Amino acid sequence: MSGGKDEASDKALLKILKSKSPNTIAIFSRGEYFSVYGDDATFVATNIFKSDVCVKTFTLSTDNSQQMKYISVNRGQYEKVVRETIVLLRCSVELYSSEQGEWKMTKRGSPGNTVDFEQEIGVSDQAPILAIYIHPGDDDNRVTLCAWDAGNVRIVISEYIDTPSFSQTEQCIFGLCPTEYILVNEGSVAPKAKKIASMFTRMEVHNKQQLKPKSQWSDVIESVHLDYKDEAEKQNENIKECLQILHSNAADEYSISEKYSIFNYGTHGNMLIDSCAVEALELFQLNYNYLEKSNNLTLYNVLNKCKTLPGEKLLRDWLSRPLCQIDHINERLDIVEALFENQTIRQKLRDSILARMPDCSQLARRLMRKCTLQDLNRFYQAATLLETVEMQLIQLSEAEQFAPSINRLLKSEITEILKKVERFQVLCDEFFDFDYEKENKEIRVRVDFVPEIQEISEKLEQMERVAEKLRKKYSAKFECDNLKLDKNSQYGFYFRVTLKEEKSIRKKDVHILETTKGSGVKFSVGELSDINDEFLEFHLKYTRAEEEVISMLCKKAEEFIPLIPAMAQLIATLDVFVSLSTFAATSSGIYTRPNLLPLGSKRLELKQCRHPVIEGNSEKPFIPNDVVLDKCRLIILTGANMGGKSTYLRSAALSILLAQIGSFVPCSSATISVVDGIFTRVGASDKQSQGISTFMAEMLDCSAILQRATKNSFVVIDELGRGTSTFDGFGIASAIAQDILNRIQCLSIFATHFHEMGKLAEQPGAVALQMGVQIENNEIHMLYKVFEGVAQCSFGLQVAKMVGIDENVINKAAQLLEGLEKKLVIDSKKKKELLESADIRQAILSLVK
Repeated sequence: MSGGKDEASDKALLKILKSKSPNTIAIFSRGEYFSVYGDDATFVATNIFKSDVCVKTFTLSTDNSQQMKYISVNRGQYEKVVRETIVLLRCSVELYSSEQGEWKMTKRGSPGNTVDFEQEIGVSDQAPILAIYIHPGDDDNRVTLCAWDAGNVRIVISEYIDTPSFSQTEQCIFGLCPTEYILVNEGSVAPKAKKIASMFTRMEVHNKQQLKPKSQWSDVIESVHLDYKDEAEKQNENIKECLQILHSNAADEYSISEKYSIFNYGTHGNMLIDSCAVEALELFQLNYNYLEKSNNLTLYNVLNKCKTLPGEKLLRDWLSRPLCQIDHINERLDIVEALFENQTIRQKLRDSILARMPDCSQLARRLMRKCTLQDLNRFYQAATLLETVEMQLIQLSEAEQFAPSINRLLKSEITEILKKVERFQVLCDEFFDFDYEKENKEIRVRVDFVPEIQEISEKLEQMERVAEKLRKKYSAKFECDNLKLDKNSQYGFYFRVTLKEEKSIRKKDVHILETTKGSGVKFSVGELSDINDEFLEFHLKYTRAEEEVISMLCKKAEEFIPLIPAMAQLIATLDVFVSLSTFAATSSGIYTRPNLLPLGSKRLELKQCRHPVIEGNSEKPFIPNDVVLDKCRLIILTGANMGGKSTYLRSAALSILLAQIGSFVPCSSATISVVDGIFTRVGASDKQSQGISTFMAEMLDCSAILQRATKNSFVVIDELGRGTSTFDGFGIASAIAQDILNRIQCLSIFATHFHEMGKLAEQPGAVALQMGVQIENNEIHMLYKVFEGVAQCSFGLQVAKMVGIDENVINKAAQLLEGLEKKLVIDSKKKKELLESADIRQAILSLVK
């Protein structure tokens, strides 16, 4: 039986199961194993273990002898149940332990609050919940966006005028990585709300259901840290309404002691990147999950050499919001270059400091909620490591050209924080027993500092020596060399043997305490029991005396808690700088610092440019190419299928993006004009789940480019026009290329399989390039090098032969192609009309509205 040992215990069990929420799984700790009962057992078996084999039945010790299902799990399985229930199944978990014969809840966690289960889940991270208010009216697309970010103990606010396709809102979504959203005024803005909802659906963000009435504004203010209360009061009514709704639906599970900062999530001054660009350039996963490391070949995964979770999150944020202000970009580049050139400091920061740095992003919450000695020690260790960081930055600043940037972005703030936490460090030096920590890998209060604790400690050590003598005595008596002595707060001192050695104590005068597969047989003897009553009494006194000291230390630590988010941000920033410099220094190819030109310079010169992801994951050497856009702002790129057109344009776009996050670029040299946005139409794909055909998907992407790209943007279009007939596709592609060249006038690379579009290169501002091929003995060899001119064909049949298509199929295709080419000769006069017409652009815009 796995229920209670008596009627009272089973009745208490039933009471808990009846009173808990249906969306909550109750787990009961039984020392070496854990149990789940009733409907919860069925839920766990079905959704987590995917089998009902593990489900068993026992009879309750109640009047009606009720039958109940249960599952028993070991420690590893218990952690799996907690992790998957909260993270994947989005349910809450309650953990109960038996104290003096009663079941008491010791931990509680939910999808928005995993602090109690930090150890079980492995990474304590709570995704924010968004609230969005769309302002009614057709004058503009003004949006109010707020986020309750419990993981970082902050409230995020932003208000802006968005594009008709809500591109800035989209950028905020994949930047903040929420799991749930609330649309505050959905009913009054139905058409716009539909667009927003589809955007969230695409990124797998769920609409929060069963909303509670909004909180009073006074309750929201109570949650805000004192330093930010004035700023909160200054917010407009729309932001206040969003925060009241978020407070009632996201903050009710958190302690009143948690005090939130306010963070303005500005969209001004950042490069515009939409989800199309994220997917086309394979920057990162849109539905990012911090608990699951992706094996996808994305730019984020290649760049990510971070040692801390906050660093990983910040790197993704930088990729989602590249900078446009050239001074700020150059400051980042200064630090990356300083670390790139100083291998000793870079490796010490990465391997000796950041690798040992506690996760400060969660430390503030833990100190506010459930302050423990271990948490105080983590704070102390973080501050101590920060001192080492300061010393390394001082050495790094000896290179005078980098000193101002290092000081502004890192060193000055670190120095300021260290001055404030010095008193806390002195306090910890006085009270913490670091010698004991070195020997036992566990921190405790210094016993010689508190007379009462020292007296109790000496008594406990004396009893431990007595217990050790008894261990030796009974080890000889039972002829068992592997007899172990352990202790805990439940049994006091006890002996332990493995299951294999259980025969050595069989039929002996011993009292079996419990038997488990993991820890073996725990038992006691009369002489050991004689000292346990006294041991447990003194152990309780020691625990209470230590708790009083810890409580005093936690009280004194409260004034330093507001510094922890700033510490976490600085550590994350340093981690990203070290990651970017490590990536550049350890890559197989050359990475160089880009020379940046102000917004509007319209110049791009990338020498020996490469694709960072392909190069980093290929055993073959990457063949680089130059990308030059200056007087000629539009490249019409033609060439064979599989000849490298897509890689060429992606390499250019990624180099620009890397430069504007403050990273070195995969080129031998690079001169880059800052751009205000990267817009893409790459590939030919449909969206069947949304009822969108390949052609419509192409038109939606092109519509976004034509509406939002400016003369300071960078546009890459790859193989446009595959979703319709050859003639229509050519006409649409030509018209869009013409519009980019003459109306938008931005830097652009247009890769196409319509070789007739090479005629555009005859116009001022355009140039035709082709991917080189070599034909020998009727076989095609891709050179993956760019040459001037227009390719004469796509070599589709030759490529099909290369990949092993049956020769009979290829011959039949050649015959069909010959016939089609005679019929589909594009009239030169009609082609000229298409190239000079703006009607198609207007038709595209009308089509998608």
